[in-house]
Amino acid sequence: MADPLSDLLRQLNFSAEVFFRESYCGSWALDTSGSSHIPFHLVARGRAWLHDSDEPAQLVEGDLVLFPQDKPHVLSGNPDAPEGLELNQPPLPASAGSETRLICGFFKLDRQAAGPLLSSLPTTMVARLGAAGDGRMRELTAWWIREAGADQLGGDLAVDRLAELVFVQMLRLESAAGRIGGLVAALGHPRIGPVLAGIHQAPGADHQLRAMAARAQLSESAFANRFKAVVGMRPGEYVKHWRMNGAARLLRETHQPIAIIAGESGYESEVAFRKAFQSFFSEPPGRYRRRLAATP
Repeated sequence: MADPLSDLLRQLNFSAEVFFRESYCGSWALDTSGSSHIPFHLVARGRAWLHDSDEPAQLVEGDLVLFPQDKPHVLSGNPDAPEGLELNQPPLPASAGSETRLICGFFKLDRQAAGPLLSSLPTTMVARLGAAGDGRMRELTAWWIREAGADQLGGDLAVDRLAELVFVQMLRLESAAGRIGGLVAALGHPRIGPVLAGIHQAPGADHQLRAMAARAQLSESAFANRFKAVVGMRPGEYVKHWRMNGAARLLRETHQPIAIIAGESGYESEVAFRKAFQSFFSEPPGRYRRRLAATP
């Protein structure tokens, strides 16, 4: 049985990178936004304050915060606005007072192709991983914190992979609780989910409205309305989004001729493909490939 979320994340080149495991005491302020990735912070010990809106929010041990749209934010050691504090300074030597240990990093993916996924998520997501609730998540978090605090062979890779597992479990729980909708919820929809899986697995296949509606066992009008309501995009828009971003990835990562990429993207002629690509990216595929090849 196809697993649409796994298929989607693989297609988006999803991965995690933990780059920071440090302890803070006293006055400190940390901001990792601006990377075009998804920054995250796990409070492994102690507490911190999140400043990303008018009211600061307290984070305690076991809390994970992430920013799907790379929202500007600051974490600090107290609830007062961290004005006057220099951001991202090295931690001071341990001293009297409470200690806060953070595990920070990025969730990475093909951000352009991931637009429908990211738009289905809140700008700020906070998961109380250490609180009573899902036992699997508590186990994952505890294992993650232990690995991050140890100095073992292969530890860096293990910490990154555990971060990926935590992200997947977080999406499961948030979707099951009805706190996120859009594409994430649509992947588990009994009629829309299989259609999405087919688009992700084979974007160049026949995804005319008639064929998609038949797969969903709905009339064309009922399917189109249901798809738009659940996914947030019309079926044809979503197919084009996936085809164009898949073609862009092939242009970036392979030397395949444009005519071959056109066929793999579901276009019968190179002319039709070039026109669609120009409309979507505001530049023809050849120029797109040359521009990215010239970028260091």
